[in-house]
Amino acid sequence: MKFFSIILIYFSGWINPLQSQKSTPVSWTFDLTKISDAEYELKATATMQPMWVIYSQFTEDGGPIPTYFTVDGTNVKFIEKSKVIKEFDALFDVNVMKFKEKAVFIAQISKTTNDVVKGSVEFMTCDGSRCLPPTEVTFDLKF
Repeated sequence: MKFFSIILIYFSGWINPLQSQKSTPVSWTFDLTKISDAEYELKATATMQPMWVIYSQFTEDGGPIPTYFTVDGTNVKFIEKSKVIKEFDALFDVNVMKFKEKAVFIAQISKTTNDVVKGSVEFMTCDGSRCLPPTEVTFDLKF
C-alpha cells in the first residue's frame, strides 16, 4: 500500500499536464564566486512559492526523491546552508528533511581547463497534498 501511495503521489503532477506546465512553484539561481586562482564557490538557490517545499539531498529510503546535483557530469554533494525542517511527512510515511520558502546550497569547485562550468539540479517539490514529478534544471556559468 505504501508503494502504491508513493507512485500515486509521484504521478499526480502528470494527471493534468497543462496545469503543471502553467505553474512552476520553484525557481533556481546559480552563482559562481572566485575564492582563489583555482577555487570557486558554486551557489545554488531555490525559491519556492508559498506552501511548496523541496527536499534535502539526504532523505530516508521510501521518502521523496532527494535533491541531486551534478557538476561537469559528476555527482556533487553541496553544503545545505538553509534551515532544514525535519519532520514526519504523512505523504511518504517517513521522516523527511525539507526546505520551505528558500534553500541555499554551496559547493567548492576547482577551475577546469574549460571556461564554463556546466551542471544540473534534479529536485522534487510537494505542497502537502500533492507532488510534482522530479524536475531537472541546468546551468552554465563562466569562470
